[in-house]
Amino acid sequence: MDCKALAVAFPQITYLPSTPQYENSTCSYFAAFENEIHPSCVITPRSTQEVADVIKSLQQAPASLKIAIRGGGHTPWAGAANINAGVTIDMRQLNGVSVDAKNVVSIAAGNSWGDVYTKLQTKGLAVVGGRVSKVGVTGLTIGAIFIGLTLILGGLSYFSETRGFVCDSVVNFEVVLSSGKIVQANANTNPDLYRALKGGTNNFGVVTRFELPSFQQGNMWGGVLYYPSTTYAEIVDKLYNFASPAQPDPNAHLIVATAYSPAGSVNVVNAYYTKPTPNPPSLAPFVAVQPQLAQTLREDSLLGFASEQSSFSTNGDRQLFFTTTIKLNKQLLLDMEKLFHDTIEGVKTVPGLTISMVFQPLTKHILQQSALQGPNVLGLSPERGPLLITLLNSVHTNAADDAKVIAAVTDLLSKIEELARQRGLGERYKFLNYAYKTETPIQSYGPENVKFLQTVSKKYDPSGFFQSSVPGGFKLP
Repeated sequence: MDCKALAVAFPQITYLPSTPQYENSTCSYFAAFENEIHPSCVITPRSTQEVADVIKSLQQAPASLKIAIRGGGHTPWAGAANINAGVTIDMRQLNGVSVDAKNVVSIAAGNSWGDVYTKLQTKGLAVVGGRVSKVGVTGLTIGAIFIGLTLILGGLSYFSETRGFVCDSVVNFEVVLSSGKIVQANANTNPDLYRALKGGTNNFGVVTRFELPSFQQGNMWGGVLYYPSTTYAEIVDKLYNFASPAQPDPNAHLIVATAYSPAGSVNVVNAYYTKPTPNPPSLAPFVAVQPQLAQTLREDSLLGFASEQSSFSTNGDRQLFFTTTIKLNKQLLLDMEKLFHDTIEGVKTVPGLTISMVFQPLTKHILQQSALQGPNVLGLSPERGPLLITLLNSVHTNAADDAKVIAAVTDLLSKIEELARQRGLGERYKFLNYAYKTETPIQSYGPENVKFLQTVSKKYDPSGFFQSSVPGGFKLP
Protein backbone atom coordinates (compact mmCIF):
# COMPACT_ATOMS: atom_id res chain seq x y z
CA MET A 1 0.00 0.00 0.00
CA ASP A 2 1.53 3.29 -1.19
CA CYS A 3 0.08 6.64 -2.23
CA LYS A 4 -0.93 5.39 -5.67
CA ALA A 5 -2.77 2.48 -4.10
CA LEU A 6 -4.35 4.80 -1.52
CA ALA A 7 -5.56 7.06 -4.33
CA VAL A 8 -7.30 4.07 -5.88
CA ALA A 9 -8.75 2.86 -2.57
CA PHE A 10 -9.79 6.32 -1.37
CA PRO A 11 -10.11 8.45 -4.52
CA GLN A 12 -12.29 11.16 -2.97
CA ILE A 13 -9.98 11.95 -0.07
CA THR A 14 -6.44 11.22 -1.33
CA TYR A 15 -4.50 14.03 -2.97
CA LEU A 16 -1.16 13.87 -4.74
CA PRO A 17 1.34 16.72 -5.21
CA SER A 18 0.34 19.59 -7.52
CA THR A 19 -3.37 19.27 -6.68
CA PRO A 20 -5.01 22.27 -5.00
CA GLN A 21 -6.10 20.16 -2.04
CA TYR A 22 -2.55 18.94 -1.47
CA GLU A 23 -1.22 22.49 -1.58
CA ASN A 24 -3.97 23.73 0.74
CA SER A 25 -2.93 21.18 3.34
CA THR A 26 0.84 21.30 3.11
CA CYS A 27 1.08 25.10 2.95
CA SER A 28 -1.26 25.90 5.84
CA TYR A 29 0.69 25.00 8.97
CA PHE A 30 1.40 27.43 11.78
CA ALA A 31 5.16 27.36 11.22
CA ALA A 32 7.27 27.48 8.08
CA PHE A 33 9.22 24.42 9.21
CA GLU A 34 6.16 22.23 8.68
CA ASN A 35 5.18 23.95 5.42
CA GLU A 36 8.58 23.04 3.98
CA ILE A 37 7.89 19.31 4.29
CA HIS A 38 6.53 17.43 1.28
CA PRO A 39 4.57 14.20 1.83
CA SER A 40 3.93 11.83 -1.05
CA CYS A 41 0.21 12.34 -0.55
CA VAL A 42 -2.33 13.90 1.78
CA ILE A 43 -5.47 12.10 2.95
CA THR A 44 -8.37 14.17 4.26
CA PRO A 45 -10.93 11.85 5.91
CA ARG A 46 -14.40 13.27 6.44
CA SER A 47 -15.67 10.84 9.08
CA THR A 48 -14.47 8.58 11.87
CA GLN A 49 -15.22 5.57 9.68
CA GLU A 50 -13.01 6.93 6.91
CA VAL A 51 -10.20 7.43 9.45
CA ALA A 52 -10.67 3.83 10.55
CA ASP A 53 -10.63 2.54 6.96
CA VAL A 54 -7.46 4.50 6.16
CA ILE A 55 -5.62 3.33 9.28
CA LYS A 56 -6.61 -0.27 8.61
CA SER A 57 -5.36 -0.01 5.02
CA LEU A 58 -2.08 1.53 6.13
CA GLN A 59 -1.42 -1.58 8.20
CA GLN A 60 -0.61 -3.22 4.86
CA ALA A 61 1.97 -0.59 3.93
CA PRO A 62 5.68 -1.41 4.04
CA ALA A 63 7.45 -0.43 7.25
CA SER A 64 9.40 2.19 5.32
CA LEU A 65 6.23 4.21 4.64
CA LYS A 66 5.85 6.72 7.46
CA ILE A 67 2.67 8.53 8.44
CA ALA A 68 1.86 11.89 10.00
CA ILE A 69 -1.41 12.81 11.66
CA ARG A 70 -2.37 16.46 11.56
CA GLY A 71 -4.92 18.15 13.81
CA GLY A 72 -4.71 21.93 13.79
CA GLY A 73 -1.07 21.90 12.71
CA HIS A 74 0.23 24.27 15.38
CA THR A 75 3.20 22.34 16.77
CA PRO A 76 5.96 24.27 15.02
CA TRP A 77 8.97 21.98 14.63
CA ALA A 78 9.46 20.12 11.37
CA GLY A 79 7.96 16.64 11.35
CA ALA A 80 5.61 17.07 14.28
CA ALA A 81 2.50 16.71 12.09
CA ASN A 82 3.84 16.37 8.55
CA ILE A 83 6.19 13.89 6.90
CA ASN A 84 8.57 13.94 3.96
CA ALA A 85 7.87 11.25 1.34
CA GLY A 86 5.15 9.71 3.48
CA VAL A 87 1.40 9.98 4.08
CA THR A 88 -0.07 12.92 5.97
CA ILE A 89 -3.57 12.37 7.34
CA ASP A 90 -5.13 15.84 7.63
CA MET A 91 -7.99 15.66 10.12
CA ARG A 92 -9.42 19.11 9.47
CA GLN A 93 -12.37 17.82 7.42
CA LEU A 94 -13.75 16.12 10.53
CA ASN A 95 -15.86 19.03 11.64
CA GLY A 96 -19.03 19.70 13.54
CA VAL A 97 -19.94 20.84 17.04
CA SER A 98 -23.15 19.72 18.74
CA VAL A 99 -24.72 20.15 22.18
CA ASP A 100 -26.96 17.48 23.70
CA ALA A 101 -29.86 17.85 26.14
CA LYS A 102 -27.47 17.72 29.11
CA ASN A 103 -25.28 20.46 27.56
CA VAL A 104 -22.43 18.04 26.84
CA VAL A 105 -20.56 19.35 23.80
CA SER A 106 -19.42 16.91 21.13
CA ILE A 107 -16.50 18.25 19.10
CA ALA A 108 -15.10 16.61 15.98
CA ALA A 109 -11.31 16.54 15.92
CA GLY A 110 -10.93 18.85 12.93
CA ASN A 111 -12.49 21.86 14.65
CA SER A 112 -10.74 24.91 16.01
CA TRP A 113 -11.68 26.49 19.32
CA GLY A 114 -13.20 29.35 17.34
CA ASP A 115 -15.64 26.87 15.80
CA VAL A 116 -16.55 25.64 19.27
CA TYR A 117 -17.02 29.09 20.80
CA THR A 118 -19.06 30.34 17.86
CA LYS A 119 -21.52 27.49 18.36
CA LEU A 120 -21.65 27.85 22.15
CA GLN A 121 -21.96 31.64 22.20
CA THR A 122 -25.46 31.44 20.72
CA LYS A 123 -26.47 29.31 23.72
CA GLY A 124 -24.70 31.32 26.42
CA LEU A 125 -22.37 28.40 27.12
CA ALA A 126 -18.63 27.74 27.35
CA VAL A 127 -16.24 24.82 27.85
CA VAL A 128 -12.77 24.57 29.33
CA GLY A 129 -10.95 25.14 26.05
CA GLY A 130 -8.20 27.06 24.35
CA ARG A 131 -7.56 30.77 24.47
CA VAL A 132 -6.91 31.33 20.76
CA SER A 133 -9.71 30.81 18.28
CA LYS A 134 -7.68 29.39 15.38
CA VAL A 135 -5.89 26.72 17.38
CA GLY A 136 -7.07 23.15 16.80
CA VAL A 137 -8.95 21.29 19.52
CA THR A 138 -6.97 18.05 19.24
CA GLY A 139 -3.39 19.03 20.03
CA LEU A 140 -4.37 21.42 22.78
CA THR A 141 -6.48 18.81 24.52
CA ILE A 142 -4.30 15.69 24.38
CA GLY A 143 -0.87 16.98 24.13
CA ALA A 144 -0.48 25.49 22.18
CA ILE A 145 1.41 28.07 21.56
CA PHE A 146 2.83 31.48 21.77
CA ILE A 147 1.50 33.88 19.18
CA GLY A 148 3.11 37.27 18.76
CA LEU A 149 3.04 38.63 22.30
CA THR A 150 0.25 36.45 23.60
CA LEU A 151 0.08 32.92 24.83
CA ILE A 152 -1.98 29.79 24.55
CA LEU A 153 -1.15 27.08 26.96
CA GLY A 154 -2.42 23.85 25.49
CA GLY A 155 -3.45 22.44 28.85
CA LEU A 156 -4.90 25.62 30.32
CA SER A 157 -7.88 27.84 29.66
CA TYR A 158 -9.37 31.03 31.03
CA PHE A 159 -11.30 28.79 33.44
CA SER A 160 -8.47 26.59 34.72
CA GLU A 161 -8.28 28.19 38.17
CA THR A 162 -11.60 26.55 39.03
CA ARG A 163 -11.75 23.71 36.50
CA GLY A 164 -8.20 22.41 35.99
CA PHE A 165 -6.52 21.59 32.70
CA VAL A 166 -8.38 21.30 29.42
CA CYS A 167 -7.74 17.56 29.27
CA ASP A 168 -9.27 17.14 32.74
CA SER A 169 -12.65 18.29 31.44
CA VAL A 170 -12.98 15.73 28.67
CA VAL A 171 -15.62 13.15 29.59
CA ASN A 172 -15.20 10.96 26.50
CA PHE A 173 -12.77 10.40 23.65
CA GLU A 174 -13.69 8.64 20.42
CA VAL A 175 -10.56 6.85 19.20
CA VAL A 176 -9.50 4.86 16.15
CA LEU A 177 -7.00 2.20 17.19
CA SER A 178 -4.21 0.86 14.98
CA SER A 179 -6.41 -2.15 14.13
CA GLY A 180 -9.01 0.20 12.66
CA LYS A 181 -11.39 -0.48 15.52
CA ILE A 182 -13.39 2.51 16.80
CA VAL A 183 -13.63 2.68 20.60
CA GLN A 184 -14.84 5.07 23.28
CA ALA A 185 -12.62 6.02 26.21
CA ASN A 186 -14.18 7.43 29.35
CA ALA A 187 -14.33 6.83 33.09
CA ASN A 188 -16.29 3.59 32.63
CA THR A 189 -15.22 2.29 29.21
CA ASN A 190 -11.50 1.78 28.56
CA PRO A 191 -10.62 3.95 31.59
CA ASP A 192 -6.89 3.27 31.22
CA LEU A 193 -6.92 4.65 27.67
CA TYR A 194 -9.04 7.56 28.88
CA ARG A 195 -6.41 8.50 31.44
CA ALA A 196 -3.50 7.96 29.03
CA LEU A 197 -5.00 10.34 26.47
CA LYS A 198 -4.95 13.12 29.07
CA GLY A 199 -1.41 14.16 28.22
CA GLY A 200 -0.17 11.09 26.34
CA THR A 201 -0.61 12.67 22.88
CA ASN A 202 -0.64 10.52 19.69
CA ASN A 203 0.84 7.31 21.10
CA PHE A 204 -2.34 5.19 21.31
CA GLY A 205 -4.67 5.96 18.43
CA VAL A 206 -6.28 8.70 16.41
CA VAL A 207 -8.74 10.77 18.44
CA THR A 208 -11.65 11.71 16.20
CA ARG A 209 -14.10 13.27 18.68
CA PHE A 210 -14.12 14.84 22.14
CA GLU A 211 -16.98 15.34 24.56
CA LEU A 212 -16.79 18.09 27.18
CA PRO A 213 -19.38 19.37 29.65
CA SER A 214 -20.40 22.98 29.14
CA PHE A 215 -21.46 25.60 31.64
CA GLN A 216 -23.24 28.94 31.59
CA GLN A 217 -20.93 31.80 30.61
CA GLY A 218 -21.62 35.41 29.74
CA ASN A 219 -19.20 38.17 28.89
CA MET A 220 -15.75 38.46 30.48
CA TRP A 221 -13.35 41.32 31.16
CA GLY A 222 -9.70 41.67 30.28
CA GLY A 223 -7.24 42.20 27.49
CA VAL A 224 -3.55 42.80 26.83
CA LEU A 225 -1.34 45.44 28.47
CA TYR A 226 2.00 46.56 27.02
CA TYR A 227 4.73 48.27 29.06
CA PRO A 228 8.31 49.46 28.47
CA SER A 229 11.11 47.09 29.48
CA THR A 230 11.87 49.17 32.60
CA THR A 231 8.75 47.78 34.31
CA TYR A 232 10.01 44.17 34.48
CA ALA A 233 10.90 44.10 38.20
CA GLU A 234 7.58 45.66 39.19
CA ILE A 235 5.62 43.18 37.07
CA VAL A 236 7.57 40.25 38.54
CA ASP A 237 6.67 41.43 42.03
CA LYS A 238 2.98 41.56 41.12
CA LEU A 239 3.18 38.18 39.36
CA TYR A 240 4.57 36.65 42.55
CA ASN A 241 1.81 38.18 44.65
CA PHE A 242 -0.82 36.93 42.18
CA ALA A 243 0.40 33.31 41.98
CA SER A 244 1.60 32.60 45.52
CA PRO A 245 -1.67 32.60 47.60
CA ALA A 246 -3.09 29.20 48.47
CA GLN A 247 -6.54 30.48 47.47
CA PRO A 248 -6.13 32.87 44.53
CA ASP A 249 -9.01 34.65 42.83
CA PRO A 250 -10.86 31.79 41.07
CA ASN A 251 -12.00 34.02 38.23
CA ALA A 252 -8.64 35.56 37.34
CA HIS A 253 -6.26 34.34 34.67
CA LEU A 254 -2.81 35.73 33.91
CA ILE A 255 0.10 35.39 31.48
CA VAL A 256 3.24 37.55 31.72
CA ALA A 257 5.89 37.98 29.02
CA THR A 258 8.97 39.97 28.19
CA ALA A 259 9.80 40.24 24.52
CA TYR A 260 12.45 41.62 22.17
CA SER A 261 11.76 42.66 18.59
CA PRO A 262 13.49 45.04 16.16
CA ALA A 263 11.15 47.75 17.50
CA GLY A 264 12.56 47.32 21.00
CA SER A 265 11.91 45.42 24.22
CA VAL A 266 8.52 45.37 25.91
CA ASN A 267 6.75 43.62 28.74
CA VAL A 268 3.30 42.18 28.14
CA VAL A 269 0.56 41.07 30.52
CA ASN A 270 -2.49 39.12 29.36
CA ALA A 271 -5.06 39.63 32.13
CA TYR A 272 -8.51 38.04 32.06
CA TYR A 273 -11.48 37.80 34.38
CA THR A 274 -14.24 35.30 33.71
CA LYS A 275 -16.93 37.73 34.88
CA PRO A 276 -17.66 41.16 33.34
CA THR A 277 -16.11 42.93 36.35
CA PRO A 278 -13.88 45.87 35.35
CA ASN A 279 -10.49 46.04 37.02
CA PRO A 280 -11.04 43.36 39.71
CA PRO A 281 -8.74 43.55 42.77
CA SER A 282 -6.68 40.52 41.73
CA LEU A 283 -5.75 42.13 38.40
CA ALA A 284 -5.82 45.80 39.39
CA PRO A 285 -2.10 45.85 40.37
CA PHE A 286 -1.15 45.08 36.75
CA VAL A 287 -3.53 47.70 35.41
CA ALA A 288 -1.91 50.22 37.77
CA VAL A 289 1.64 49.67 36.46
CA GLN A 290 2.89 52.76 34.63
CA PRO A 291 3.92 53.78 32.10
CA GLN A 292 1.86 51.77 29.63
CA LEU A 293 2.47 51.73 25.90
CA ALA A 294 -0.99 50.39 24.99
CA GLN A 295 -3.81 48.22 26.32
CA THR A 296 -6.95 46.52 25.07
CA LEU A 297 -8.87 46.10 28.34
CA ARG A 298 -12.62 45.77 27.84
CA GLU A 299 -15.71 43.66 28.37
CA ASP A 300 -16.03 41.05 25.65
CA SER A 301 -17.17 37.51 24.92
CA LEU A 302 -15.03 34.40 25.17
CA LEU A 303 -15.02 34.28 21.37
CA GLY A 304 -14.01 37.94 21.22
CA PHE A 305 -10.98 37.44 23.45
CA ALA A 306 -9.98 34.23 21.63
CA SER A 307 -10.26 36.03 18.30
CA GLU A 308 -8.07 38.87 19.56
CA GLN A 309 -5.40 36.35 20.49
CA SER A 310 -5.54 34.89 16.98
CA SER A 311 -4.99 38.28 15.40
CA PHE A 312 -1.48 38.54 16.84
CA SER A 313 0.06 35.80 14.69
CA THR A 314 0.80 35.04 11.06
CA ASN A 315 0.77 31.43 9.94
CA GLY A 316 3.87 30.32 8.09
CA ASP A 317 6.48 32.30 10.04
CA ARG A 318 9.74 30.70 11.16
CA GLN A 319 8.58 30.32 14.74
CA LEU A 320 9.61 27.83 17.40
CA PHE A 321 8.93 26.97 21.05
CA PHE A 322 11.21 25.76 23.85
CA THR A 323 10.09 25.16 27.43
CA THR A 324 10.95 24.44 31.02
CA THR A 325 9.16 24.75 34.36
CA ILE A 326 10.45 26.50 37.46
CA LYS A 327 9.27 27.10 40.99
CA LEU A 328 7.82 30.54 41.69
CA ASN A 329 10.69 32.74 42.98
CA LYS A 330 11.15 36.48 42.50
CA GLN A 331 14.94 36.55 42.51
CA LEU A 332 15.17 33.76 39.96
CA LEU A 333 12.84 35.66 37.63
CA LEU A 334 14.88 38.82 38.04
CA ASP A 335 18.11 37.01 37.23
CA MET A 336 16.51 35.34 34.21
CA GLU A 337 15.96 38.77 32.67
CA LYS A 338 19.73 39.29 32.41
CA LEU A 339 20.19 35.87 30.80
CA PHE A 340 17.42 36.78 28.35
CA HIS A 341 19.00 40.08 27.31
CA ASP A 342 22.49 38.57 27.13
CA THR A 343 21.12 36.06 24.62
CA ILE A 344 19.52 38.81 22.54
CA GLU A 345 22.84 40.65 22.25
CA GLY A 346 24.30 37.68 20.39
CA VAL A 347 21.54 37.36 17.80
CA LYS A 348 19.79 40.72 17.51
CA THR A 349 21.22 41.30 14.01
CA VAL A 350 19.18 38.33 12.72
CA PRO A 351 16.55 39.74 10.32
CA GLY A 352 13.01 39.80 11.69
CA LEU A 353 14.03 38.40 15.07
CA THR A 354 11.55 38.31 17.92
CA ILE A 355 12.33 36.40 21.12
CA SER A 356 9.89 36.17 24.00
CA MET A 357 10.14 34.73 27.50
CA VAL A 358 6.69 33.92 28.82
CA PHE A 359 5.53 32.91 32.30
CA GLN A 360 2.30 31.02 32.96
CA PRO A 361 1.50 30.37 36.63
CA LEU A 362 0.36 26.97 37.80
CA THR A 363 -1.00 27.84 41.21
CA LYS A 364 -1.48 25.19 43.85
CA HIS A 365 -5.20 25.75 43.41
CA ILE A 366 -5.07 24.90 39.69
CA LEU A 367 -3.24 21.69 40.51
CA GLN A 368 -5.78 20.88 43.20
CA GLN A 369 -8.66 21.41 40.79
CA SER A 370 -6.93 19.24 38.21
CA ALA A 371 -6.60 16.44 40.77
CA LEU A 372 -10.29 16.72 41.68
CA GLN A 373 -11.36 16.34 38.05
CA GLY A 374 -9.84 12.86 37.81
CA PRO A 375 -6.45 11.37 36.95
CA ASN A 376 -4.26 12.47 34.08
CA VAL A 377 -0.67 11.47 33.34
CA LEU A 378 1.07 14.83 33.79
CA GLY A 379 2.52 13.93 37.19
CA LEU A 380 1.75 17.31 38.75
CA SER A 381 0.69 17.17 42.40
CA PRO A 382 -0.63 20.24 44.26
CA GLU A 383 2.19 20.26 46.80
CA ARG A 384 4.66 20.97 43.99
CA GLY A 385 3.05 24.33 43.23
CA PRO A 386 3.09 27.16 42.68
CA LEU A 387 5.03 26.70 39.45
CA LEU A 388 5.73 28.78 36.36
CA ILE A 389 5.64 27.18 32.95
CA THR A 390 8.33 29.08 31.07
CA LEU A 391 8.09 29.37 27.30
CA LEU A 392 10.83 30.68 25.04
CA ASN A 393 9.41 31.61 21.65
CA SER A 394 11.54 32.72 18.71
CA VAL A 395 10.51 34.09 15.32
CA HIS A 396 12.89 35.03 12.52
CA THR A 397 12.79 35.60 8.77
CA ASN A 398 15.43 33.55 6.92
CA ALA A 399 16.14 29.82 6.82
CA ALA A 400 19.85 30.63 6.76
CA ASP A 401 19.52 31.81 10.38
CA ASP A 402 17.74 28.71 11.70
CA ALA A 403 20.79 27.09 13.28
CA LYS A 404 21.99 30.33 14.87
CA VAL A 405 18.63 31.16 16.45
CA ILE A 406 17.98 27.60 17.65
CA ALA A 407 21.44 27.39 19.21
CA ALA A 408 20.98 30.72 21.00
CA VAL A 409 17.56 29.91 22.44
CA THR A 410 18.60 26.38 23.39
CA ASP A 411 21.61 27.83 25.22
CA LEU A 412 19.33 30.30 27.05
CA LEU A 413 17.06 27.45 28.08
CA SER A 414 20.02 25.48 29.42
CA LYS A 415 21.26 28.46 31.43
CA ILE A 416 17.80 29.02 32.96
CA GLU A 417 17.52 25.37 33.92
CA GLU A 418 21.02 25.31 35.42
CA LEU A 419 20.39 28.47 37.43
CA ALA A 420 17.12 27.03 38.74
CA ARG A 421 18.81 23.72 39.56
CA GLN A 422 21.59 25.41 41.51
CA ARG A 423 19.02 27.18 43.68
CA GLY A 424 16.77 24.18 44.18
CA LEU A 425 14.07 25.82 42.06
CA GLY A 426 14.03 23.49 39.07
CA GLU A 427 11.01 21.36 38.21
CA ARG A 428 10.91 18.07 36.31
CA TYR A 429 7.70 18.74 34.38
CA LYS A 430 7.85 20.10 30.83
CA PHE A 431 4.72 21.10 28.98
CA LEU A 432 4.59 18.89 25.90
CA ASN A 433 3.01 21.32 23.44
CA TYR A 434 5.77 23.89 24.04
CA ALA A 435 8.64 21.42 23.88
CA TYR A 436 11.21 21.51 21.08
CA LYS A 437 11.89 18.19 19.35
CA THR A 438 15.09 17.63 21.34
CA GLU A 439 13.27 17.82 24.69
CA THR A 440 11.70 14.87 26.51
CA PRO A 441 8.36 16.00 27.95
CA ILE A 442 6.83 12.54 28.37
CA GLN A 443 9.74 11.48 30.60
CA SER A 444 9.02 14.59 32.69
CA TYR A 445 5.72 13.03 33.79
CA GLY A 446 7.71 10.73 36.07
CA PRO A 447 8.65 7.02 35.88
CA GLU A 448 5.33 5.69 37.18
CA ASN A 449 3.33 7.58 34.57
CA VAL A 450 5.77 6.61 31.81
CA LYS A 451 5.41 2.94 32.77
CA PHE A 452 1.61 3.32 32.77
CA LEU A 453 1.67 4.89 29.29
CA GLN A 454 3.88 2.10 27.98
CA THR A 455 1.46 -0.50 29.35
CA VAL A 456 -1.53 1.24 27.75
CA SER A 457 0.31 1.53 24.44
CA LYS A 458 1.06 -2.22 24.38
CA LYS A 459 -2.57 -3.02 25.20
CA TYR A 460 -4.26 -0.82 22.59
CA ASP A 461 -1.49 -0.73 19.96
CA PRO A 462 0.23 -4.11 20.34
CA SER A 463 2.03 -3.86 17.00
CA GLY A 464 3.55 -0.50 17.96
CA PHE A 465 2.06 1.16 14.88
CA PHE A 466 1.85 4.60 16.49
CA GLN A 467 5.39 4.26 17.85
CA SER A 468 7.12 3.21 14.64
CA SER A 469 4.94 4.19 11.66
CA VAL A 470 3.88 7.58 13.07
CA PRO A 471 7.18 9.21 14.10
CA GLY A 472 5.83 12.73 14.63
CA GLY A 473 5.23 14.19 18.05
CA PHE A 474 6.81 12.81 21.21
CA LYS A 475 7.05 9.05 21.39
CA LEU A 476 7.09 6.90 24.51
CA PRO A 477 10.62 6.18 25.74
